[in-house]
Amino acid sequence: MPVSFSRWNASRLEAKVASTLGRVAPTYVEETTLQIANPLWDWSWDTLREESLLMGGETEPGLPGVIVRAGKRDIVDTGTLLDSITAPLITRRGDKDTLSIAWRAPYAKRVLEGGVYGSYVNVRGELVNVGNRPGRNWIKAAFEAKPPEKIFANVWRGFRGT
Repeated sequence: MPVSFSRWNASRLEAKVASTLGRVAPTYVEETTLQIANPLWDWSWDTLREESLLMGGETEPGLPGVIVRAGKRDIVDTGTLLDSITAPLITRRGDKDTLSIAWRAPYAKRVLEGGVYGSYVNVRGELVNVGNRPGRNWIKAAFEAKPPEKIFANVWRGFRGT
């Protein structure tokens, strides 16, 4: 016996996909923000910052700002990465709908993927070779915490629109 969808056609299904993506978007904005602020990322180096919003830090005589020690930390520091998130965007190319969320801080990709950070002169006047640092992939962590297929399916099932 054939199955027929009397109330649905291809354009209505496509519209529901786009609408569902739009309803899923806030879940990932929230979850990626939580992952950036989650102190689970390995840092093998101390960081001197003017301020560190979430991880506190220690002052050291003669140095400006605070030193946040190596160990498990968040990736907030100044808040620039966190604040650089774009509004979710749903786009359609051909027959594919895509949900995009981006972080526009100039160093966002390096934090996400890791890479060579080069060297710099620290506040003590010492040349520090930073070298290769591991990535801290907050997007992957968000998808692990909130698997897209489950979130999408739950929203799809509860959707009452078109």
